[in-house]
Amino acid sequence: MNKKLKNIPFQFKNEVVNNKTVLTLSGVVGKPYPWEDETDTINEKLIENALSGVDGDINIRLNSPGGDVFEGISICNLLKSLDNHVTIEVTALAASAASIIAMGADKVIMDQGSSMMVHEASTMAWGNKQDIQKTLNALETIDKSLISIYQTKTGLDEKTISDFLTAETWLTAQEAVENGFADEVGNVDIEDEIEPEPEKVVDTEDEKGTKANGGLIGLDGITLVSNEIIAEVAAKVQEKLEDQLKEKKQEEPKPQKNLLKNFLGGIN
Repeated sequence: MNKKLKNIPFQFKNEVVNNKTVLTLSGVVGKPYPWEDETDTINEKLIENALSGVDGDINIRLNSPGGDVFEGISICNLLKSLDNHVTIEVTALAASAASIIAMGADKVIMDQGSSMMVHEASTMAWGNKQDIQKTLNALETIDKSLISIYQTKTGLDEKTISDFLTAETWLTAQEAVENGFADEVGNVDIEDEIEPEPEKVVDTEDEKGTKANGGLIGLDGITLVSNEIIAEVAAKVQEKLEDQLKEKKQEEPKPQKNLLKNFLGGIN
C-alpha cells in the first residue's frame, strides 16, 4: 500500500439530500496509532451518533484504507441492526477493515474506478513462543470470523473466500460485483441542492472514552492493515527503542540486560 492510500485524509460529513441522510466517511477505521490525532478516525460511536433517530434511507460514501478489524466489525453490525435501508457507495477504496464495513450495507455500489481489498488479519507480537502462539490462534479465529462475514454477503464457499484473504486480493469495481462483494458499478446520483443539517453530532468526550487504551498490539488491538503499514509501525517503534537505549547508556555506564521488553501493550 503506497503513501497516498495510507494518507487518505479524515473527512466526516452528515448531510440531508432530498430527505435522505448522506454520510461521507474518509480515513482510517477505528482506534488511531499512538502518534496520531485520536479524533480523526472512522469509528462506531461517530456513526451511531450521526444516525441516531434518523428516518428514511441512508447513503454512506466510503473511502478508507482500513484500520482496526474489531471496529470494522462493530460498524458492520451496527449498520445491519438498523431498520433503515443502507447503501454504501465506495467512492475510491474500501480496503481491509473498510471492506468489512461495506458488508453491513443492504446495497453496495462501487463507483467507476474504485477498488476493494480483502486480506487476512495482521498484527505485531513480542514475547516467547507461548505468546506468539496465542497471537497466531487469535489471528486464525479472526480470519474465520471474516470469512463468515464475507460469505454472508457474497454467497461464496469458505475455501474461495479463504483463498482471497490469503492472497490479499485487490478487486476492481466490476470484479467486486462479479464475486458478490458489491451489487453494482456506478455512481449514486446526489442532487446539488443540499438541505442544511440542524446539527452534526461528534461527542468528543465519548470518543475519547471509546478510543483510549487503543493500540496496534495485543488481542484488544489487533488491526487489519497491510504489511506495509505494519512495517512502518515497526520502524517507528525500533527508532524509539534505539533512542531509549542511547539515553539509558548515557545514564548508566554498565550495559543492562533485558531492556527490550514488550512494547505498546504487547501480549503477556
